[in-house]
Amino acid sequence: MIFTLRYFFILTLVFYTNSLFAEKTVELNDRINIFNALQKQKIFNKHRILVHLTHICDLIIDNRHYPVINIKEHVKGAQVPRGVGHIIVLDSSLNLIKKIYHDGASSPLYCKDNKLFLYGYIDIDGLAAEGNVLSFGNKGKKVVVSEMESNDFPKLRIPQ
Repeated sequence: MIFTLRYFFILTLVFYTNSLFAEKTVELNDRINIFNALQKQKIFNKHRILVHLTHICDLIIDNRHYPVINIKEHVKGAQVPRGVGHIIVLDSSLNLIKKIYHDGASSPLYCKDNKLFLYGYIDIDGLAAEGNVLSFGNKGKKVVVSEMESNDFPKLRIPQ
C-alpha cells in the first residue's frame, strides 16, 4: 500500500511539473489574443466602435495556416447604425497579412485550402470583378476574386 502511494505521488509530481514547463501556444480561436494582436497593430479605426470580431477559419497556403478574422466597426455618433466590415488575414504569429473591405451585404463563410467562400459578392479595392470566392497565394498577399454558384461550393466538414 505504501509503495503504491509513493508511486502515485511521484507520477503526479512528474506530470504536474511537466505541465508547468510546457510551452504555451497561442490558441487562434482565443478572441482576446486576436483582439490584442489586432489592437497592437492599430488595425481598428479609432473613430469607430468595434462591434464584432470572429475567427472564421484558417486558410492553408503552402502548407501554412493563415487565420481569417471578420470584424465589423460602427461609425460613432451615427443616427442609424452604419458600419464597416473587414476580412483580416493573419500569419500564424497573428501579424497582419491582408485587410479586405466588405460591406454589410457580404460576409465570409468558411475556408477550403487557400480559398475563402463568401456569402454575397465582394470586389477588392474596386479594381477587380465582383465574386464570392477569394483565392489566396504568395503567403496570403495575393488575392484573386472569382465567382461560383453557391450550390457548387465544396461541402463544409464540421470538425468533430
